[in-house]
Amino acid sequence: METNFAKIGFKAGLEVHQQLDTGKLFCRCPSTLREDKPNIVFKRRLRAVASEMGEFDRAALEAFKKGFTFEYQGYSDTTCLIEADEAPPLPCDKDALDVTLKVSLMADATIMDRLVVMRKAVIDGSNTSGFQRTMLVSVGGKLKLKNKEVGIQSMAIEEDACRPIERREREVVYRLDRLGIPLIELATDPDLKTPEEVKECAKKIGELFRRTCSTKRGLGTIRQDVNISIAEGARVEIKGVQELELIDEFARREVQRQIALVELRAELKNRGLKPADIKLEPMEVSELFKGSECKFIKGKIVFGSCVKGFSGLLGKELQQGRRFGTELAGYVKSKAGLKGILHSDELPAYGISDKEVSNTMEKLGCGKGDAFILVQAEKAKAGKAFAVLQERIEQAFKGVPEETRNALEGGNTEYSRPLPGAARMYPETDLEPVTASTETLERLKKELPLTVGERSKLYKKQGLSEKLVQKMVLSNKACFFETLLKKGLNATAAATLLLETTVQLKRQHAVFVSNEMVEAVLVAGNKGKISKDVYQDVLLALAKNPKKNLEEIVKGLGMGKAKSEDISGVISKIVEKNSALVESKGMHAIGALMGDAMRELKGKADGSAISAALKEEIAKRAKK
Repeated sequence: METNFAKIGFKAGLEVHQQLDTGKLFCRCPSTLREDKPNIVFKRRLRAVASEMGEFDRAALEAFKKGFTFEYQGYSDTTCLIEADEAPPLPCDKDALDVTLKVSLMADATIMDRLVVMRKAVIDGSNTSGFQRTMLVSVGGKLKLKNKEVGIQSMAIEEDACRPIERREREVVYRLDRLGIPLIELATDPDLKTPEEVKECAKKIGELFRRTCSTKRGLGTIRQDVNISIAEGARVEIKGVQELELIDEFARREVQRQIALVELRAELKNRGLKPADIKLEPMEVSELFKGSECKFIKGKIVFGSCVKGFSGLLGKELQQGRRFGTELAGYVKSKAGLKGILHSDELPAYGISDKEVSNTMEKLGCGKGDAFILVQAEKAKAGKAFAVLQERIEQAFKGVPEETRNALEGGNTEYSRPLPGAARMYPETDLEPVTASTETLERLKKELPLTVGERSKLYKKQGLSEKLVQKMVLSNKACFFETLLKKGLNATAAATLLLETTVQLKRQHAVFVSNEMVEAVLVAGNKGKISKDVYQDVLLALAKNPKKNLEEIVKGLGMGKAKSEDISGVISKIVEKNSALVESKGMHAIGALMGDAMRELKGKADGSAISAALKEEIAKRAKK
């Protein structure tokens, strides 16, 4: 049945984080990810810290209670003491701040008079310091969708977190290469009323960022967080949606989950149950499973508890393939560190027999309408797990809990942590506030990028094919491409080199081709110093010998532009050598002779000049 999103009071907002292709935000290390073996390793444990008001952030406290240790890996040549939190931060990277100011201007946002760096408490190990630095840049502004405008709450610039590499028992391994890469964060108002609008808005934000020509590309460089609620539900934040094409599906499945939890609350009331009826008192039941065929619990310590009146409810589907029991398991994994739970609504299964189920029911004192939950753990961990289960089941009587959830593959989500509060933010004492001067803003206004529509119109006017237009309009090369157009260089040649040739050279020869190299080749071609058919060869040679200038490269390759008389001399010899073919086919012989001529004159004349010379030579012979 189709969901009426207006009727259920659906509303959503987006927080989109985009990595910028600049240096790191508060140190001068390169913002590149590495896969080779690190040569720096150290370990830390992090502690929750009270805010200036003496309050602890609930999300930070929950992370602290997990008691994790964190291993950090770095490189002596591309990571530094700032990333290790052993030295104070440097001032904010100017290029990254300029990009964020540009995006703010593009969205008609109000830029703050003073840009203050704040510390955001994060003690899940993803920051070596226990906090993330973030700077509010602007508020307000708007995004234009097809049929409405969406308000922007704020735009900020912040440092990205460490990159998780491995998760061990009570320990997470992080790499420092991603820490400090600038992120622009744009948060919208909760103006989105359907999952389709969520998707459209996410695409529009991505377009806004990419127009700057300063964003990183590829999986993981842009992350969408979706805040969703329905009238009878609560605000839930879904973190880390990376697949844009699935973002509407995440919204639909969260709606499905909240509706199911509201239904669960109604069913609990209908059954006459109250929170006080739920008393999870774990009892060891290991003896019942000594000879079990279930690998999870056979011969292991197992605790169980009766859940009064919950028969059939632990198996209630909340999302596709995920039930209320799965939801409870997610809490146990996150808060108690266990792998999950088993419950009576999914049994017999996994090798647990009917007899073992009935014996467990009897042992735990379960009646006909009751359910039970099993955990495999030592007594202390089992006690913690059942305390977590008690709390979450009691929440079911209220409906939908406010929380942060992680995005799973396919559109489902699982519990991550409570929603953070205001206590997580406090001022950064190592950095002075920044002011965006009038002169800076006026300069940036003159540099604002064209819209997608304006670019498309300009590129088509310059003769680009539709295919090249579509590849260029949101490419990081677009801004540089437009400077080449202003210099009168050939649009198609420039676009082909920037979008295709440089990519081929990197893939096939593992070389980096700079914008300056591309421009040098195009200028040389425009002046008639080299022909178009050797652009790729010259670029490859430049990339392999970056200390040499173009003249040295061309001379070394023997590709200097030939004079017209030299071209005529080569063509005359080729026609003479193939005189029989020319006499029999006349002008139709050009196609057969072009290959020989191109090989002989490679780099010294382009195809059009060679073709013209062949026509002229064949015509001369026809007159004799």
